[in-house]
Amino acid sequence: MTNALEFPGVVGDGRNDDTAGLQAALDGGISTLFLPAPPMHYRISRPLAMHSGQTLRADPNAVIRLADHAHAHMLTNADHAHGNHRITVTGGIWDGNNAHQTCEYHETRKWRVPYDPARYLGVLLQFNRVTDLRVAHLTLKDPETFGFQAANLRRFTIEDITFDYNLLRANMDGVHLHGNCHQGRIANLKGSTNDDLVALNADDGSMYEMSRGPITDILVDGIWAENGYAAVRLLSAGSPIRRIKLANIFGTYRYNVVSFTNHKVHPGEPSVFDDISIQGVFCAKTGPSPTVQPVPPQLAPIWIDAPAAVSNLSLRDYHRIEDAVPVADIHIAAGATVENLVLSGITLRNHCPSPIDLLHNCGEIENLALQNVYATAEPAGAGGYVIRNEGTISHLSQTGISGSGLEFETGL
Repeated sequence: MTNALEFPGVVGDGRNDDTAGLQAALDGGISTLFLPAPPMHYRISRPLAMHSGQTLRADPNAVIRLADHAHAHMLTNADHAHGNHRITVTGGIWDGNNAHQTCEYHETRKWRVPYDPARYLGVLLQFNRVTDLRVAHLTLKDPETFGFQAANLRRFTIEDITFDYNLLRANMDGVHLHGNCHQGRIANLKGSTNDDLVALNADDGSMYEMSRGPITDILVDGIWAENGYAAVRLLSAGSPIRRIKLANIFGTYRYNVVSFTNHKVHPGEPSVFDDISIQGVFCAKTGPSPTVQPVPPQLAPIWIDAPAAVSNLSLRDYHRIEDAVPVADIHIAAGATVENLVLSGITLRNHCPSPIDLLHNCGEIENLALQNVYATAEPAGAGGYVIRNEGTISHLSQTGISGSGLEFETGL
């Protein structure tokens, strides 16, 4: 392991530019570069590029800060064209210094232009075509847009990440994955972002679309946010998302806990989600109740938008105590289809003065199974339905439905 402060040109005083010295260390072929806590902070002005087989390890308190007006990503892999393998990044506070940066997206809002790898997108850590990538035990601070962005990953781990965001900009995602990401684990994410905390976007559209393609075999386990934007977005507009497990999601969210979206980033393309499991949700809405009544359904904790086609979706161990926003737990939009939907171990306690439905279906459900559902409305009279059906439910089975203040069904 080599100490970065021993390299010429690496000072860590917050004034001198450490980029050339750090990059020379990486280009020198060392296997592990250690960034100890510097006198002030490491100042970088262009992306540091890691090679295959390298580890960049930083002290947990070491700050790596993007220089004022650098308008550059902070860390990436060296070969986006042909790919890299066995890259590890651990530790450090990666500070995008967004108060002193401007990316094209925020400057012009003209995002419908082709992806250009040379364009500064406001991202802190960006990786493309890496096999066996590990990013762990670090803090991502104040990006212009995303804390972490990647495409074309295989066998990857992203864990123990803290998002320390000033919420100064719009579209400040946490972990944002694009197409052709497979066999990954994303775990233990903490903090509030100003957009999706995790985005699995098989198709993204225009300037941010690093890659289009399937996203498969991903585990997301452990999300904590208070007054978060959305916990997990799944987006398919031409490429499928398959075999995804989302587990242990905590906190309060302004928009969704999990959304299934298309956003017409490629109009007319199918929106396909196969074998999605959501397990262990302990969440509620946050903020004042919207003045528009009824509350827009796209604010539902679980939102399935058209034209989503979901083959198999299970929601287990979901628990919501709602004091703020009276919107259905699960909303399936008109034009969306779910072949098999299992709701098991569900609790809804409505403390709002307005009704909340557990499931509001405006689309098509082939098979719906409810198991061990407990739903109450307090104060009495707030009401709502366990199932509000304004679409089609072909087959329904239910067992262990209990509670008070809600009627079981309407529209069936």
